[in-house]
Amino acid sequence: MSREREFLEYVLSSMLAMIGQSIYILADTYFVAKGLGANGLAALNLAIPIYNFINSVGLMIGIGGAARFIISRTVGDAERSRRIYTTAAISGVLAGLCFSLLGLFFVDPLTVLLGAKAETYEMTKIYLRMVLLFAPAFISNSIFSAFVKNDGGPKLAMLGMIAGSVFNTIFDYIFIFPMGLGIFGAVLATVFSPVMGILVLSLHLIRKKSSFYPVKRGYRFEELRRMLSLGVSSLISEITTGIVMIVFNIIILRLAGNAGVAAYGVLANIILVVIAVYNGIAQGSQPLFGRFFASHDTEKLHLTYRDALIAVGLASAVFYVAMMGFPAQITALFNHENNAEMQRLAVEGFRLYFTSCVFLGFNLLTIMYFVSTARDKQAQVLSLLRGIVLVLPFLLLFSALFGMTGVWIAMPAAEIVVTGIGIRMLRGKERKAA
Repeated sequence: MSREREFLEYVLSSMLAMIGQSIYILADTYFVAKGLGANGLAALNLAIPIYNFINSVGLMIGIGGAARFIISRTVGDAERSRRIYTTAAISGVLAGLCFSLLGLFFVDPLTVLLGAKAETYEMTKIYLRMVLLFAPAFISNSIFSAFVKNDGGPKLAMLGMIAGSVFNTIFDYIFIFPMGLGIFGAVLATVFSPVMGILVLSLHLIRKKSSFYPVKRGYRFEELRRMLSLGVSSLISEITTGIVMIVFNIIILRLAGNAGVAAYGVLANIILVVIAVYNGIAQGSQPLFGRFFASHDTEKLHLTYRDALIAVGLASAVFYVAMMGFPAQITALFNHENNAEMQRLAVEGFRLYFTSCVFLGFNLLTIMYFVSTARDKQAQVLSLLRGIVLVLPFLLLFSALFGMTGVWIAMPAAEIVVTGIGIRMLRGKERKAA
């Protein structure tokens, strides 16, 4: 198979998988907005950061482990590649159980910490508890998917994500409307989605060509340290997204109340789809980046990065047309109460917040390129800068100066600065595969 054809197969499969993963968040948003109104949408948005935290751990272990796995597999070290998988799988379950304990014993103070008020408290608490209890499934699904993709199964990884999303979308409707379960129904459909994904991905282990499976005495702290070093940039990106959402919610509550939080909820969930597409390009390119890096094929490595940049540019053009041309129509899909203030705030937000698209895509791709080529420090620095170091100061400053307009331009400003820094970093010397 040619490099170009392989690139298209991996990237398209990964993009569809990531879009599928984001669909169950959008399904929650749509059905909660339709069934529970602005307060339900605000409660959902207050709880989503915890999903980001859980997902960040799954991505850190999954992407970091898969990056180590593809290097070991490329150089023919089968024993080490299986140790890496065993270490990642066990670490993921243990991390998920830690989140489950939070859901059992600390959900009340956590609900208050996230900013839930009287009208949103119970719904936020219900959503949080269920997501935390099912954290082992969310994390294991992310890890499993990353390894299947890097073991030559991008289509199966895609099918696993899509299966979970289809299940969530169908049962979101069933649980919320015919069964009348409200926010509990929404989160119940969501938490069973990764279980469906794991069932589909398990088909990879029974294939004869599967090159990873758990092995006895395969857990190695040294392997965990190395995969976390590579995967920590994914942790930073996701966990800071959750922190930033919390700070955004607090500031918007002060500036515009629940209508503002609901408007931001629409933008925050749409940006998940945008990020899913960019992550699909980045994560689809990652196995190829890792393989060409491990085999010292610099020409193919750079050509693949170039092709990925072109894909980011094409996707960004589509996003700009949609977000700048149809913000009122997109907002109306989630504004079932015809809340005029929410509509006004969201439309204004679309045209400012989404100017960040092409810069966001470049930054996510470049971070993944650095992870795949063992430039973990550069990846970590860019992740920290775009995740929290720049955006929070911009948010605090611009919101104080310009109100809600300042809120909407904080993220684009941060992504633009990070793009400039990333371009300078790309000129640095690449490391050799270890």
